[in-house]
Amino acid sequence: MPLTRAEARKIALSFDGASEGPYFGKPAVFVAEKFLTRVHTKEEAMVLAIGSMEMRDVMLEAEPKLFYITDHYKNFPYLLARLSKLDRKTLQDLLNARLLQIEAKAKKKRAATPQKKAVAKKPAKKKNP
Repeated sequence: MPLTRAEARKIALSFDGASEGPYFGKPAVFVAEKFLTRVHTKEEAMVLAIGSMEMRDVMLEAEPKLFYITDHYKNFPYLLARLSKLDRKTLQDLLNARLLQIEAKAKKKRAATPQKKAVAKKPAKKKNP
């Protein structure tokens, strides 16, 4: 069954840690301060961040009735999913895939950041009277 804008927004906000905020001046949903998705303001679609241009192109070719892009997105790894062709489970699956990308990037970033080791403090020397 097709989703309405309100239903799609509600699904996106149902994820743990999801919050709303502006993304290039448009209302969007974030998780861990990273873009998750947004309901497009002009198109009847959800804006989805995809891991790479190659994956985006594969998805466009595999499901042209569901996914598309406008000229605005042609140089970015984003695509639009038509609300008229999108059901609850598919949107949840797409957003879960995005969450995995966010988590993988965060894990990679943590691994690349050197951790500061706790340095044991030496006891203070007593002053001689």
